[in-house]
Amino acid sequence: MEFNRKGISEQVADSIKKKIQNGEYKVGDKIPGEREMGIELSVSRNTVREAYKILEAYGYITAKHGTGVFVASPEHQIQKMTEAFFVSTDHMNDFFSVRKILEEWTVKWSIENSSEEQFQELEQIIDEANTILKNQQIDYMRLADLDHKFHLTLANNSNNLVLIRIMNFLIDLLSESRTKSIQIPGRALQSVEEHTKILQAMKQNNINLAQKYMKEHIESVETSIKENIDSL
Repeated sequence: MEFNRKGISEQVADSIKKKIQNGEYKVGDKIPGEREMGIELSVSRNTVREAYKILEAYGYITAKHGTGVFVASPEHQIQKMTEAFFVSTDHMNDFFSVRKILEEWTVKWSIENSSEEQFQELEQIIDEANTILKNQQIDYMRLADLDHKFHLTLANNSNNLVLIRIMNFLIDLLSESRTKSIQIPGRALQSVEEHTKILQAMKQNNINLAQKYMKEHIESVETSIKENIDSL
């Protein structure tokens, strides 16, 4: 295969990406190593190595030490791309704008479809988070998990299958950023307090108030992240 001299690694990466997109290499497949791929494409091993780095950065492939290079899932690709551009304020604005709308509807449908038992489940999540915050050594990983669980439980309680899928997808995208943002001083306590206000309004069957608190919560998280983005 012939390549222009300029940007050869990028062109090799594009060539391999096309093989993935065309289904020549499928999700989970082990693709040829650097030497073998170099021979196949008539380029140097170093060029292939750089191309693999590009593809890995975009989430198309994953390198497993001592095992080889494998085609990654579309979900992994989107997560890698999202994590890469999340530091961009413009993209972050878009993400939170969408999330605010979805979370407000999540609250409404959750109120309309939740049982007392489901409200208790949300209360247990908040109670566990409050217990962790009282400990001298705060388990931030668990707090991030509970934050994740609170929002996904709301989505699951909505009984809207499309919303559940979208919310699972959106929330999972930024799992790494959530773990970091929950460690911003005061952020964890503020989130738990905001979750508590949302739940109280939900238990009162006050849709407008619960939506208002949810919107304020998402805006609060967004502000915290923007103010601390350099340290994340």
